[in-house]
Amino acid sequence: MSCRHRLVAICLFLLYIITWMFSMSGEFKNRFWDKKYNLKRVEEPKEELALGFNEITKSYFSDLRYYYFVPHIVGAIFWWNLYFFQLIPKIRHNYKKFHRMLGRFLLVVLLVQNVTGFCMAATTKSHIVKFVSYLLCFASIFCVTQAWRYAYYRDIPKHKHWAIRLVGYMQTISLQRFWLGMLIVPHSMGWDGLYPLLDDDSTDNEWISMTETMFDDSFVLAILSAFLFTEWYLAAEQGMTEPAIDNRNKEQQEVQNSDATDDAEKEEIDEVDHAFNGGEMEGEMTAESDSGHNKEEVLY
Repeated sequence: MSCRHRLVAICLFLLYIITWMFSMSGEFKNRFWDKKYNLKRVEEPKEELALGFNEITKSYFSDLRYYYFVPHIVGAIFWWNLYFFQLIPKIRHNYKKFHRMLGRFLLVVLLVQNVTGFCMAATTKSHIVKFVSYLLCFASIFCVTQAWRYAYYRDIPKHKHWAIRLVGYMQTISLQRFWLGMLIVPHSMGWDGLYPLLDDDSTDNEWISMTETMFDDSFVLAILSAFLFTEWYLAAEQGMTEPAIDNRNKEQQEVQNSDATDDAEKEEIDEVDHAFNGGEMEGEMTAESDSGHNKEEVLY
């Protein structure tokens, strides 16, 4: 295993841990399927950042979004716990039937996730979350379609290419949790480089507004880092990040060889012309000599 593959494996493992620590475990703890329980829970008094996140959570259990939210979480549970089996070479090679069946199941799971995610984005108030979610939805569905198409025709290299791109793009979800933490921690430690430092005298609306801004920014950072990291990995797999081959001297050598070839061809043509013209002249001289001898014989 190369250093690049080790790096990717470590990153995927860490993102898996982050997803469970800061998302999945909380959903089970708060019984995401129980609407009444969660509506009662979010009504409890909160302060500062917890107040802002409470408002975001409350929107998931509204009458309009709840029916998209639950299947979205169920699909996420299946995806984040099963997708990595598709990346293990021994499973792909030794258990091909399992690989194909799991791939078809995950295809359906991703379609459910993307449809429900699109609907959730359409009902949110944040334009940034809308744009990022729409982009991720269209990109992942395109990758799913391409991966399925090449798998159907048993074009395995291209299928693998699009499957890896799909896995990379889907890391946007886990990276959103990572970047949200990276935005919260410095602010909590007193760094006001991105967001204003609020105190006990700040209003609830100020805390809610700042939390929603952090939430939006984490989506932008997540999709950018996921897409760029994925494209870097695929480019490296295709040898596009290897050191450049210096072809400057090669071009000069090709020009010199071309000039030498042209000169050789020109000399050869000149030799042929000379030989052809010389032969004609010798023939004419021979003909004239024969004619002179004939005349002398007649006169004689």
